[in-house]
Amino acid sequence: MKNNFSELAKSYKRQISSSFILIDGSCIKDLEGGNYCVTRKIDGTMQMLFYRDGEVAAFSTSGAELRDLPCLKEFAALVERAGLRSATAVGELYAVLSSSGRERVFDVSRAVADESLHDRLKLAIFDLVDLDDQKVSPDYREKLATIQKIFSGERVHPVEAREAATNVELAEIYNQWVTEEGAEGVVVRINSFMSYKIKPHHTIDAAIVGYTVRDAPNDDAVRDIMVAVMRPDGLLQQFAVTGSGIGTQQRKELYKLLSPLATQSNYIETDSRNVAFQMVRPEYIVELMVGDFLAEDSYGKAKMNTLLRYTDEEGYTVEASTPGVSAHHISILYLRDDKEMCEESIRLRQITDICPFSTQEAVSYKELPESQVIYRRVFTKGEGEKMMVQKFVVWKTNKEQTGRFPAYVFHLTDFSAGRKEPLKRDIRVSSNKKQIMALAEEFVAAGVKKGWSEVVQ
Repeated sequence: MKNNFSELAKSYKRQISSSFILIDGSCIKDLEGGNYCVTRKIDGTMQMLFYRDGEVAAFSTSGAELRDLPCLKEFAALVERAGLRSATAVGELYAVLSSSGRERVFDVSRAVADESLHDRLKLAIFDLVDLDDQKVSPDYREKLATIQKIFSGERVHPVEAREAATNVELAEIYNQWVTEEGAEGVVVRINSFMSYKIKPHHTIDAAIVGYTVRDAPNDDAVRDIMVAVMRPDGLLQQFAVTGSGIGTQQRKELYKLLSPLATQSNYIETDSRNVAFQMVRPEYIVELMVGDFLAEDSYGKAKMNTLLRYTDEEGYTVEASTPGVSAHHISILYLRDDKEMCEESIRLRQITDICPFSTQEAVSYKELPESQVIYRRVFTKGEGEKMMVQKFVVWKTNKEQTGRFPAYVFHLTDFSAGRKEPLKRDIRVSSNKKQIMALAEEFVAAGVKKGWSEVVQ
């Protein structure tokens, strides 16, 4: 049964993640309807709780099991008091360890690891799946009434809930819980099929480390930018790519600012078109608005970020892959000309204070096998100020086992001295050698016409 419970917890997370729409608190006025059921969002870890045959176990959405905590024993006692033989519920495991009185998700792992803090762990129950092997009605108000009837203990309690007849009342609850009391957010249920998570947007200052351009004829305008924050050791943690929030004129202005900063890099990332980012010297800081950060995917697997080291001599070099976050609902606000490029201005703690993530050891890329060039052809045309060069390269990464690298990479370098943007790059990836080699030959056939001469290797 243990394995089954673990899979049920993982499945529940995937199901619930897709059933909520995330919106910013400023959008409450735009919600339609009324008669909202509002619950307070707790900053803890979601647990699926199983009571069977007098025993209780809790499984996180990553499948990890917890047992023998005082709050779990109380959960079992409350189920027994209600005369139930079995129950499956979902709650948020949390702990208040700071003087602020505000629960934080990173305090959960600290309290679980320290037996002297076990009494500080509590469960806020917000969902019921079944009671005595019977599925519970999907109507949330009915569920909530049952939760409030059964789970009214010292360490196990119902999630805080209120009713809001109108948007105005909903905004008042949000302002009290989130703005004044510092709650993570609220969950609003309109009916059994429509639910919202309402959270404040966060602003993050980050360094611009790369960009891609729009397709011709607008290739003098930025399409996406790649951003990173800085760790105390000076490494840049690349965590997001975005092109939202800026108009056409701003894209052109960004291109003028960033294109002269092009630098070399052994780190290659592509946009949704498989076009490689042009890496740039980290000289500009941008303020971003972020709706949400996620430290895990729906299967409970840690999100991974790349750590980059920048030097004027070598450009960017990849140092490691580390647990991190993905940013969602992200848009560009404006450049921060008032800030200097330093750890204080773009510190990693901007993110970890909002969304703590695993502190497990980073995976160093220096310990991985070196890549191997398996195809290389270079062609030139013209001379002097009219020189043009095309270089076609395929390499086998030998790092595909990490899950962070493709098996094969094709890279095109296209240089034309007289062109508005002299240097252009393109990149393609594949897990199949035959496919990547065929792709390389297609690029050669399309790009090398009459007048080009191949450089003998």
